[in-house]
Amino acid sequence: MPRIDTLSGNFKICQPDVGQRYSTDDMLTAWMAIICNEENPPSRFLDLGSGLCSVPMIVMWKFSQISGMGIELRENRRELGLRSLEMNGLSSRFRLLQGDLRELELDELFPLITSTPPYYTDAEGPLSPHDDKSAARFELNGNIEDYFETANRHLLEIGSFITVYPYQYRDRVYTAASKFKMFINKRVDMIPRAGKQPLISMYSVSYVESKEETSTMTVRNESGKYTDEYDQARIICGFQSVDKEKSIDKIR
Repeated sequence: MPRIDTLSGNFKICQPDVGQRYSTDDMLTAWMAIICNEENPPSRFLDLGSGLCSVPMIVMWKFSQISGMGIELRENRRELGLRSLEMNGLSSRFRLLQGDLRELELDELFPLITSTPPYYTDAEGPLSPHDDKSAARFELNGNIEDYFETANRHLLEIGSFITVYPYQYRDRVYTAASKFKMFINKRVDMIPRAGKQPLISMYSVSYVESKEETSTMTVRNESGKYTDEYDQARIICGFQSVDKEKSIDKIR
């Protein structure tokens, strides 16, 4: 049975009680899109692999005038995404297609494209017995290069492509960007806890060459409490400020 949870502001999200739900990675991807575009918010955007529509809904909460499109392969996930869009009055602002993003050919170019691709090859298993979790985490229906290829077909020359990927595999992001003559303009490495290595990185990519800006965001301090910088990212995305006395149980 699906459950209804709070998302940004007064937005709600419909997600499975058992299965892949929205994650910190989704919120930080939307945060990256927001901070890289808040000075000049785009009017349209495209989301690749929309899933439950968590990233699109956070972006639409922040940018109240934006509208867009998304694509999701798994029909059960798309149905939940459509329910969330309708529940929040967003159906007229966001069209969610069913299909394989690798085959997407739209007659429109977008100033902003967002994506949260799967991270691992099937050889890095074991695969989860739950299909939704496996499809979200493993490259069963496309890899980071496929996401870049689809973004390349649909990105305006002055647009930005926002994506997220494991820090340890960051070379794949740079290689994919180079293949399509794109440049990494900004990268933020997420550190799950002070003193540990980065876990994931959020990227802002475009066709405009510039000196890459790199920074880090630490989610937990040494004692396991949320940091002020992570708390601020949540607030920017429309989430309530976290209780600083509570530890994060899980990053993803």
